[in-house]
Amino acid sequence: MGTLDRYITGHANRAIFAVIAVLLSLITLFALFEEMDESQVTYGLWEAGLYVLQTLPRRFDEILVYGLFLGYLIALGSLAETNELTICRVSGMSAQRLCLALAPSMVLWLALSVVVAEFIAPASERTAEVGKLQAQYGDDALGLMGGLWLRDQQLYMRLNAIDEQGQIWGIEQLWLNDDKQLHTTISAASGRYSESTQSWLLKDVTRTQLINGTATQQTLAEWQWDNPITPELLASQAFLEPNKMSMAALYRQIGFARTQSLGVSEYELAFWNRVLKPLTFLGLTLFALAVVIGPLREVGMGVRLTFGIFAGLGFKYLQDLFAPAAIVFNIPALIAILIPIAVYWFAAIALIRKNA
Repeated sequence: MGTLDRYITGHANRAIFAVIAVLLSLITLFALFEEMDESQVTYGLWEAGLYVLQTLPRRFDEILVYGLFLGYLIALGSLAETNELTICRVSGMSAQRLCLALAPSMVLWLALSVVVAEFIAPASERTAEVGKLQAQYGDDALGLMGGLWLRDQQLYMRLNAIDEQGQIWGIEQLWLNDDKQLHTTISAASGRYSESTQSWLLKDVTRTQLINGTATQQTLAEWQWDNPITPELLASQAFLEPNKMSMAALYRQIGFARTQSLGVSEYELAFWNRVLKPLTFLGLTLFALAVVIGPLREVGMGVRLTFGIFAGLGFKYLQDLFAPAAIVFNIPALIAILIPIAVYWFAAIALIRKNA
């Protein structure tokens, strides 16, 4: 890395850090106000503050791409105002070479985003959601909210609770026959998953079979339920929305949903959004460079910030538009995620070529 590259990288990193710090502070404050609206006797300022603190990694990852875009606008804009960017261009530094100079900072923040999104945020988010539910509803939070419902082919099951060790409580199973009629119900006090046998051992079981209109009840101390669904899958479904899961968890959820012929659009959208994150980062980096060397070359910093805010909002609105459209109109999730990225890529390339 040359001297000029190091200078641009340092300039960009400082601007990005400042933007993210400001955005994260504002979002954290608004999130705390929002949580206080849910204030209850058992869920006060301390619990709300702890929840917001534990969800900071996820909020950081969500705003990182927009902080990157605004940071590059500010950094490149300040270089343009001091004529340093003009000197770079006059000395023969092409737009492509400028993009390469921005690459180290982009890769740094992209790597940080991947680490946070895949390893830090999901665990922190689940801890936050469990803590919030327990503070609001006690240990029987899922039960008071109607429980967690699952479908596995001809089985419909409801859980009242799941703990941090993956043990489930208050199990109700409804088994249907090939004619979609109820033939067996199973109630169990608790259950624990066995990795070796890939099955669940249910305890204190009451099994009722319906045969020709006659109900036969059987009480068992233990009963083995052969099903490979893991505690991690159950906990993710219970406490995390698709956009809060790791890529590995999303992949497992998609595989499980497909085996059960369930809809997977939301999980696929979140999965492809993670997979295509490098293209998103690079596209917005190119777009920031394109507008600074093009239409925003000679404007003030206020105009650049205003444009950056609206451009970032425009990208988010495009994502929010095509995500539900993928579910409603059965558009492949990959295409729905690619369209907003492609729009900004094409706009950036067109502007760079025009001002090359």
